[in-house]
Amino acid sequence: MTDQLNLPGGTMSRRGLLGLGLSTTVGLALAGCGASTSSGSGSRKGDDLGQLVYAFSWVYDVTQAGPYMADTKGYYKKVGFSSVKFIPGGPSAVSVLTQLANGTAQFGVSSPTEIVAANKNGASFRVIGAMYQETPACIVSLQSRPIKKPADLKGKTIAVADADKPAMEAFLAVNGLKSSDMKIVPFQYDPAPLVAGQVDGIMDYSTNSPISLKNAGHDPAVMMFGDFKYTTITQTYVASTDQISENRAMLKAALRADIMGWRANIADPREGASLAVNKYGKSLKYSLENQLACNKAEIALIRTADTEKNGILTVTEALQKETVETLGLTGARTTVGELFDMSLLAEIYEEHPELKALS
Repeated sequence: MTDQLNLPGGTMSRRGLLGLGLSTTVGLALAGCGASTSSGSGSRKGDDLGQLVYAFSWVYDVTQAGPYMADTKGYYKKVGFSSVKFIPGGPSAVSVLTQLANGTAQFGVSSPTEIVAANKNGASFRVIGAMYQETPACIVSLQSRPIKKPADLKGKTIAVADADKPAMEAFLAVNGLKSSDMKIVPFQYDPAPLVAGQVDGIMDYSTNSPISLKNAGHDPAVMMFGDFKYTTITQTYVASTDQISENRAMLKAALRADIMGWRANIADPREGASLAVNKYGKSLKYSLENQLACNKAEIALIRTADTEKNGILTVTEALQKETVETLGLTGARTTVGELFDMSLLAEIYEEHPELKALS
């Protein structure tokens, strides 16, 4: 979601990997197979919740700054866990939904698209909270020839990865456009063709190419999908309906610790970025400049007028409905009731209203 990951034969962003992994995610989630990365839920002593086994959707970068802060500041222990074990995601990782289904993780973050796909194949997962209140999807161009609104796409050459074409088609449709209004070419998650003038724009994340371009001395223009009728959450906390009914105390405790962690990260994004660079993701050799910029871009998606009012991770009824409508345009059809359960967060903020305030 931030830096590209070096892989044998080239680089790929997190988005591309999620898109390529969708079909296998569903099968694995239902079959309950795949390599285990944990021994399970951990031991329990007395009233202790035991170890929290937490599956991340991506590698140890700043995407998980909230949990890093929660761990470092002792918030998981404060809410009743004896310890926390993080399981990183990435290109070779077992999907979060699979880990939740087979019991190798208790808690994790996935995406609405993956959840809808799994549920269509017999699973029963629900979004229980959302980090990003707006999709990071955007069209990135250069300020020397900016694309500022959907109409500006007409007649342009736009690079779009295959995995992102359904979202691009949906974005065009809600704005009265179609792919034939422009020339769409393949995108390999590398902004070099944009800099070279080979394309007029690229479809990417606001937390990815714009930051890379700025770090390289370029001046990007960013047109956010969320500013033009394409409304959806992402980076969503997920649980099965069985978990919600049977392990409610554990889920509420884990969410509460992460809420405290995200509040701390918002208050001090440099500390969150530093934890990604110097501790949790140290082996990945990120730069602090890059991770801090990515963190600030992510905070802009987390901290909105709605979450300022209702609390971090909450999703309003209106946004739930709009998300379902947007997902339907991409072919991921569901209903609000089939996708969301906001009752855990409602209880947390009723019991701990002090957590709503953001510094």
